[in-house]
Amino acid sequence: MPTDHASNGACTSSGMPSAIKRRRTSSRETLENTNAVADMHIDDVVTVPVIGKVTAIQDVPKWQETTEASFGGIVAIRFTQPIAFDTDAPLCSLATGFIVDAQRGIILTNRHVVGTGPFVGEAVMHDHEVVEVQALYRDPIHDFGFLKFDPSHIKYMKLVEIPLAPEQARVGIDVRIIGNDAGEKLSILAGSISRIDRNVPEYGHMTYNDLNTFYLQSAAALSGGSSGSPVIDIEGRAVALQAGGRSHEATNFFFPLDRVQRALKLIQDGKPVLRGSIQTRFKYVPFEVAQKLGLPEETEAMVRQVRPHGIGMLMVATLLPGGPGSLAGLEESDVLLRINGDIVTHFVSLEDILDSHIG
Repeated sequence: MPTDHASNGACTSSGMPSAIKRRRTSSRETLENTNAVADMHIDDVVTVPVIGKVTAIQDVPKWQETTEASFGGIVAIRFTQPIAFDTDAPLCSLATGFIVDAQRGIILTNRHVVGTGPFVGEAVMHDHEVVEVQALYRDPIHDFGFLKFDPSHIKYMKLVEIPLAPEQARVGIDVRIIGNDAGEKLSILAGSISRIDRNVPEYGHMTYNDLNTFYLQSAAALSGGSSGSPVIDIEGRAVALQAGGRSHEATNFFFPLDRVQRALKLIQDGKPVLRGSIQTRFKYVPFEVAQKLGLPEETEAMVRQVRPHGIGMLMVATLLPGGPGSLAGLEESDVLLRINGDIVTHFVSLEDILDSHIG
């Protein structure tokens, strides 16, 4: 993918900002502190087996076995977004995707690949069979989408379905990012997950930016074309989706698969993928920042007891004046404490509540 460069506020030795790219890919934001802790109230797949052994050679290293077993489920995507639409410019490029439902012909990739407007594309399988793909779903909030192809058009290769396992994403695990990196079909890059609670990358103004989710981080350097690559653990499960990274550093950003798994199940069941929003952007801040924003010490102690593994809370970064969040009494720099009486400190639980209280 072409890269869009932006600053995240950190400076290199030359004094220039370190660029972030969204394979394809900030501006800094200053938020005014207010002494407030918000209590919000809102009115009320198919199971896929893990890839197993695929070779009779018993002494083949596990990682080699796993990556070889995954090849039939990873595709190179050649696509065109023919006209400018929303924040997307006209584009002709390469990306990656992987099959998450072989029977229905569903491929997972990034939203910035599927785009928000007209899409024309084809998928190149591992054996170089080529099939047309159409946009099936574009998430309105997060950087993921689904493409669809006709499985009956694949005549010579057995399709592999890569299972989604968002719960397996943990700090310290080794992963492999397998995809169309820099136009090289099925490049394999090794890395380890170093963070699972990073705030979303910022790609600049007047372009698509994700919101209200954690991103995973790894010390691995990829380039254009790797968008949509699966991040695979040693058992052959996709634990995340490649999304972006820093152009001058070995730092990569992965999108977690919790909302992806939910959307896929709804599509498989023939149901609409409904997403809830209160038109408010939250940011995860450590407890020391929450304290400076007015979080009482006794409240922090209570939250730490209830969420012993947490290191921070959600803060209101921006919100739409007159929107649901604003009408509920939220203000910028408020620290979110409860929703409907439940303590909410992570994006996954926040989105579970929002998505289940629509209407």
